[in-house]
Amino acid sequence: MDACAPTTWRTVKAIAKITLAGVLLACLLWQAQRHDAFTRLVDEPKQWRYLLGGLCCTFTAVVLSFVRWHLLVTALGLDVRLFETLRLGAMGFLLNFVTLGSIGGDLFRAVFLAHKQPGRRTLAVASVVADRTMGLLTQLALASTAIVAANLIDRSSTELATFYRLILAVSVIGWLGVLLVLLVPGLTGEQLSALVETVPAVGKTLTRLIGAVRTYRNNKRMLLAAAALSGVVALFYVSSYYLIARGLPVREPPWSEHLLIVPVASLAGAIPATPNGLGTLEAAIEVLYQSMPGGQEVLPGDGTMVALTHRLTMLTVALVGLVILLSHRAEAREILHEAEEATEMIDTLPAR
Repeated sequence: MDACAPTTWRTVKAIAKITLAGVLLACLLWQAQRHDAFTRLVDEPKQWRYLLGGLCCTFTAVVLSFVRWHLLVTALGLDVRLFETLRLGAMGFLLNFVTLGSIGGDLFRAVFLAHKQPGRRTLAVASVVADRTMGLLTQLALASTAIVAANLIDRSSTELATFYRLILAVSVIGWLGVLLVLLVPGLTGEQLSALVETVPAVGKTLTRLIGAVRTYRNNKRMLLAAAALSGVVALFYVSSYYLIARGLPVREPPWSEHLLIVPVASLAGAIPATPNGLGTLEAAIEVLYQSMPGGQEVLPGDGTMVALTHRLTMLTVALVGLVILLSHRAEAREILHEAEEATEMIDTLPAR
């Protein structure tokens, strides 16, 4: 009975997430249909060159994000070829769309990389955590830059101005925290490691993670290269949304306002409330499209159409991962089994 509890709980959470995503999408699609967004999408001409450009930008952003992860893996001293990192990244990217439980692309990447690096599982996990953290900080920095450059706090409603201040505060706290950890040796020194190692159950793992931070601090050049590449990735994502909007029969805000719209919507989609942000990201795009200073002429449903079309480009890119996964079925099945076991171990840890 107790052994089945974690699996049952994960199933319940997955069903709840799918249900929430379905409700959100149904509401958005009902609103779009109510305001003739579907009719305009079908009847009015599309600019296919912009749509193709959006697909190319999405593909470029995804591939460059795998290269960013490769730089972070290499900085930890893990011996992995770029081709291998691209392969793992593509399969993990696919699993973000097709797995509905706890085994997402990040866990798959960490376990697969650890499988290739015996005895270095913690470093593999650290590389994935660092990759996610860098992506999050980049989105916060981009959104904050757009807020300040466009003076959006003074030009927005009281509610939006409060929201923008929150983004600025989180961005400052996040970047300051990371810089302090990387620049102040005492925050990850041997004394802290010795103290953390005494923590029951997870002490040794936390000590290894602190060691990974020290390794990153000693490879600042590689870390800076990954950070610069992360900025390029974010700009390609922004451009992909904008080009898709230009290709559809909608009234889109300008590219400069997408510098805020896309990172903020991506942060909303990163909240683990639905599978791969399905529904939450689309809702955020819809709201932000109509709340921007340049979105006065944006019609209800326009943001939803752009977000759903962009998700189609992401699914198209994920098909590359499907081809790779099918060509390595046996190995992928073994890694998925290891990831499932790791998830069960985490779920059965006693609460403290």
